[in-house]
Amino acid sequence: MPNRAESAKLDWPRWQQALLIALLVLVIGTKMTMLVNSVALRAGLTGEFGYYGGALVLDPKAAPGFVKVAEVEPDGPLARAGVRKGDFVRTKPSYDRLRSKLVGEQFKFTLDQDGVKSIRQLTTEPVPDRGSAREYRTRTLLNIFAAIVALLISCLILWRGWGNKSAMLLGGALAAQGSTVLSVPPWASMQLLALPMWWLSVLGSALVFLLIPFAMRMFEESAGPLPRWHWHGVNAFIALAVFGYALFTWDMFALTNSLGWIGGANNVPLLVQIGYLASIAYLIAGWRKSAAASRNRFALIIFALTAYWLAALVAAWGIIQTGSYFARGGSGAPMYLYTLMVGLVAPSLLAYAMLRHKLFDLGFAVNRTLVYGTVSAVLLVGIGLTEYAVKSLLPKVWTQGSVFISAGLALGVFLIFHRIHHSVEHAIERLFFRKWQVNEAALKRFAAAAGHMEQPEALAGHFTTELARFTSGAAVALYARTADGQYASASGETVDADDLALAAMRAELGPMVPAEIGSPLDAALALPMMHQAALAGFILLGPKPTGEDYRPDEVEAMAWATQQVGLDLQAIRVRELELSNARLAAQNETLAGLVTAAALTPA
Repeated sequence: MPNRAESAKLDWPRWQQALLIALLVLVIGTKMTMLVNSVALRAGLTGEFGYYGGALVLDPKAAPGFVKVAEVEPDGPLARAGVRKGDFVRTKPSYDRLRSKLVGEQFKFTLDQDGVKSIRQLTTEPVPDRGSAREYRTRTLLNIFAAIVALLISCLILWRGWGNKSAMLLGGALAAQGSTVLSVPPWASMQLLALPMWWLSVLGSALVFLLIPFAMRMFEESAGPLPRWHWHGVNAFIALAVFGYALFTWDMFALTNSLGWIGGANNVPLLVQIGYLASIAYLIAGWRKSAAASRNRFALIIFALTAYWLAALVAAWGIIQTGSYFARGGSGAPMYLYTLMVGLVAPSLLAYAMLRHKLFDLGFAVNRTLVYGTVSAVLLVGIGLTEYAVKSLLPKVWTQGSVFISAGLALGVFLIFHRIHHSVEHAIERLFFRKWQVNEAALKRFAAAAGHMEQPEALAGHFTTELARFTSGAAVALYARTADGQYASASGETVDADDLALAAMRAELGPMVPAEIGSPLDAALALPMMHQAALAGFILLGPKPTGEDYRPDEVEAMAWATQQVGLDLQAIRVRELELSNARLAAQNETLAGLVTAAALTPA
C-alpha cells in the first residue's frame, strides 16, 4: 500500500510548477503587504481615508465615483470638515479612498451634501484610542491576528506538502482565510501600482474556492473516482465565482456602481457560502463512504471547514447589513466571533489533524518544528530575562564602564544556556511526544531481550506480536529464507526470491514500500533482515488500522529492531548448528569406539 503523501504527487511540467510557485509567492506577498499595512494603521503610522472618523459604505444609488457616509464620529476629521451622516464623498481618483495615507498627509475630496457639491480638505490623523475609534482599533488587531494564523497554517501546509495535490489545494485555500483591511499601501499612489495590488488581493481572496476541489480529491482518495460531470460543474462554478469577484472588486475600486442591478456587495458572500457548503458536502460524503480508520481525519477537516464557514457567514451578515466588510458601526460581537473561528477554532482543528492523524504526511515535520521552535522561544526568553536580571543586580558602572565586562557577561550567559539547551530540548520532547518515546522505548527493550531467547520460532512469534503492538494493530508477517532459496512465513505462505521489493531491499539495504517499485506484495512497508550483504529474511507490515502513515522515526526504529532480531535469529541458528555438530561429533566418536571394539573382539 503506497504512502498517501506519495500516491498523489504533482505531475505537472516544471515550468507549470514554476508559474504556480510565482503565483503563490505573489498572492502570499500581497497578503503580507496588507497585513503590514494593517499593523501600520494599528500603530498610528498611517490613517484610513486620512483617518476620517466615520464609516464609508457602497451604495448602488450613489453617483459614479461617490461612496456613502454611513457614520460620522463627533469631533472627528470628517465632522470637522462639515461631513454629515448620509452625505456622499468622492476622492480623485476614486480608488484613492482605499489607499492608506501617512499621518500628516493632506488630500482633497468632493462632498455631495443634499445635491450640492463642494471641495473639502483633510489631513491624515492617527486613529485615536478612544470611543468608537478604540473599538475599531481592537477589531483591526483581531483581524490581523486571524489573518496571520491562517497564513502561517497555509504556508506550513504548502511548504511541507509540496507536490501532494490535496495538500496544495488546502494550503492555497487557507491563504485566503482571515480578513484583512482591504486597502492599498501608501506608496501605491499611482493607478499603475494600485490596480495590480488590488487585483492580487482579489485573486488571493478567490483562492477560498480551492476548498471544493480539495474536498473532491479527499472523497476520491477514500471512495473512488467521481463522475466527470462533478469536476466540470465545479470548474464552471469556480470560473463564475472568480468572474463575480472580479466584477465586485472592480466596482469597489472604480465606484462605477455597475453591480447595483444584481445585488452589489451581496454577491460575494453568497458565492463564498456556496463554496463552503459544497466543500463540506463532499467531505461528508467521503466520510460516509470511507473506512472506519479514516473517519476521524475526515471529521476533523469537516469541523475545521465548518468553523471557517461560520466565520464567513458572520462576515456575510456584516456585508449585507452595512454594505462593507466589518464596518466601523454596529456591534463588535460578530468580529469577535469571526476571530474566534478563523484565528483559534479552525486552525486548532487543522493543527490537531496534522499532528495526530498525519494529514499529508506532515505530522513528523510539524512536530519537529514545534519542538525546536518551542526550545528556541524558551531559550530566547530565558536569555533576555537573565540578561535583564544581571544588569539590574550589577552596578551600572560595571555593565557600562568596560566592553570587556559586557563581553564577559555575554559569554557567561551563552555558556550557561548552551549547557542546558540539551536538557530543555529533552524536557519539551517529553512534554509533547511522551507517548511516542514510551512506544519506542518498549520496542528497544524487547530488542535487547530478544538476544537471550533460545528458540527461533518463539523469537519470531514474540517479535511479530511486538511489532503489532508498536503499530497499533497492523498486520505483521515474518518471512525467513528456506533451504531452497525461497522465503516462507510461519503460516506457510511463500514469496519468490526474485520479487522486485526483495531485490530493492538487497540493493538499498533498508526499508521499502513495495507498491513504489511495482511489487505485487500486499504490504504498506517491508523491513529487511540483512546478514553479510544477504537477505536472510524480512518483515511485511500492513497499513495502520488508524489510517495513519508510518512516521520516519517509526520506520527507523522498526528497521533497527528488525535488523537486530534478524541477527539474533541468525545467532540462534548458528548456536543450534554448533550444538547439532557437537552431538553428531559425539555420536561419531561413540560409533567409532563401538566399531573399533567390535574389530578387536575375537570372532
